[in-house]
Amino acid sequence: MTMKTVVLAAVAAIFAGCVETAGTRVTVDTQTGDASILECSTRLANRVKVVRVTYGDVDGIKRATVTLESLTHKRQELQARMVWLDFEGTEIDPDGKPFRAIVLDGNDVTTFTGMAPNEKGVTARLQVRETDTAQGI
Repeated sequence: MTMKTVVLAAVAAIFAGCVETAGTRVTVDTQTGDASILECSTRLANRVKVVRVTYGDVDGIKRATVTLESLTHKRQELQARMVWLDFEGTEIDPDGKPFRAIVLDGNDVTTFTGMAPNEKGVTARLQVRETDTAQGI
């Protein structure tokens, strides 16, 4: 099975059983290439889909890229950040990465890339949340 097939299957399976939470968390193991959704908002699950996850190294530092696709024709204002974990699963620099704004226009696709803060980062977690859920998107 290709990585894309595994990722899409995991995303579809987990989105089917989502519960309402603050946002979506996509975890990418940069050593094995496995990706999974840890938690998700049912609101976001119906509006945003993870299309592809890629990873690589830049001078010994891990990099993860997640491609997101809008499933609606309306504009979505989101925030995202990449959180990195070490080999033991401990978050590296938990206060160092602020959320960045993402605007997804109707049926648009965007990528979000994050670099580990140092060589200890082995697993990435993309956290996505809505900027304002009261907009009636």
